[in-house]
Amino acid sequence: MKRLLLSIILISLFSPYLPAQTTEEEIKVGENGDKYIRENFGEYDDKKIQDYVTRIGNKLLESIDDAEFKYHFLVIEDPALNAFALPGGYIYITTGMLAYLNSEAGLAGILGHEIGHVIGHHSIKQMKKSMGDTLLVFAGLAGSIATGQAADTTLAWVVATSQISEMNRLGYGRDLELQADEFGMIYTYDAGYDPREVSTFFQTLKFKERVSGVGYHGFSATHPDTVERVIKSDEKAGILIKRGKKVKSSREEYIRAIEGLTYGRFDRRKKEKPSFKIAIYEAKEGDTFRTIAAEQSMDESMAFEIAVMNAMRPDDPLEPGFLMKVPVPYKPPVSDHSPVDGKKHRGKGGGQGKGPG
Repeated sequence: MKRLLLSIILISLFSPYLPAQTTEEEIKVGENGDKYIRENFGEYDDKKIQDYVTRIGNKLLESIDDAEFKYHFLVIEDPALNAFALPGGYIYITTGMLAYLNSEAGLAGILGHEIGHVIGHHSIKQMKKSMGDTLLVFAGLAGSIATGQAADTTLAWVVATSQISEMNRLGYGRDLELQADEFGMIYTYDAGYDPREVSTFFQTLKFKERVSGVGYHGFSATHPDTVERVIKSDEKAGILIKRGKKVKSSREEYIRAIEGLTYGRFDRRKKEKPSFKIAIYEAKEGDTFRTIAAEQSMDESMAFEIAVMNAMRPDDPLEPGFLMKVPVPYKPPVSDHSPVDGKKHRGKGGGQGKGPG
């Protein structure tokens, strides 16, 4: 995912409009980046899930008066827990992030956070602050690519990707992340969702990062800024709830909406596909995360993943009837037009997501 984000942000800057000074120029930066994403990584191949994410994103925008940009939402097939925004209203979320979110309210909070980065012009501000004269490198690199002289730009790539890698790893910095958190929770609440779900998801990220790492917007379980973000998000959610508006988390609706989502690591360079998909499982008497992992995922070691993606701990008891997300083995269908052993076969296995071609 890091390589993906480096390429995305790098290409988004290949524009004679940089550094962006106007709304139109900022939109152009986003358009260039979005074009690169779609051409090289494609959309996650599941219209149901793409439309669902777009619908929630647009619902958040209803409370924003005189939006400066037209917003675009895109799901990318990648196992990393990440979401990010490009200048000009382009917002992306990975299948990995969708797998670990646990409610529609949580999704709204993440998308609202990214909308906050766009509204605050955080991407452009941070690019200028972090990269400085490196922006001039991009201008030369863009010209080299346009004239077919990319072989002369190796040094430029090294300098630029080094700068962007650090920026992506550290996030936008304490103040801008806190500002985006607040924006996201307000938009979530205004859209009728429970902002406390945002704080709950931050706790999930904190727990997962402590064990296996996350890398989402500089999120580090032991960093003081992260602890502050978790505390402040909880405080802000409490303040919003006291306003008295009826809110919902829509957990079951979310789980059903992402059923069939592909899950797991894969090598994009080898054109591999994830080997699991998300299925809905109803807990039975005596179930534990270990037994579910062994029987449904065919791998007992996945008990931790299953617990965390359902906002629980591995040793938490399971109530019978509890609906949960569980990765189950998945083999992408073989195309009818792809001969195997001299014959045409239909691949077995279900799932909505086929992944980009």
